[in-house]
Amino acid sequence: MNESFQSALEKVNFGKYIDQIQEELRRAISEVGPGKTPGEVEAIQSRLQDLLRRQSKEIAKEVGFAGNQAISFMITTSIISTAWVSFALRRETLDLAKSPEDRLATMEMFDSLDLALGSVVRAGSDYAEGYPGPRAGAKTQQEGSENKPSS
Repeated sequence: MNESFQSALEKVNFGKYIDQIQEELRRAISEVGPGKTPGEVEAIQSRLQDLLRRQSKEIAKEVGFAGNQAISFMITTSIISTAWVSFALRRETLDLAKSPEDRLATMEMFDSLDLALGSVVRAGSDYAEGYPGPRAGAKTQQEGSENKPSS
């Protein structure tokens, strides 16, 4: 990946991925039901996971991700999921059929999403600092285990 991560993502047509998710949700609901039973919920989630796997491969090629396949998969599915959640929350805030209180609560969640995701990134990074195992400068596996986070 020669360009910056942010620059690469700015070129992605997230609308395409969101539309695919919306279409899959419509198909899944029409075929398995509205998600009111545990079986319906599981079937819808399974179909969305299959779609995210396909989308992940496509977006990884689109932005030029290479290297660790687990990182590539996790980051691309997170990116696609974040784009869809942002879309869905914003749509909820625009739905005049919802009560003003519900729209306000959704707007507050939408407005704090970037801060919340930043907290998630920092928490994962902080956890990595003390995680046992090989890391830059580590001499042995045992040395890394001395900094294992306490439970």
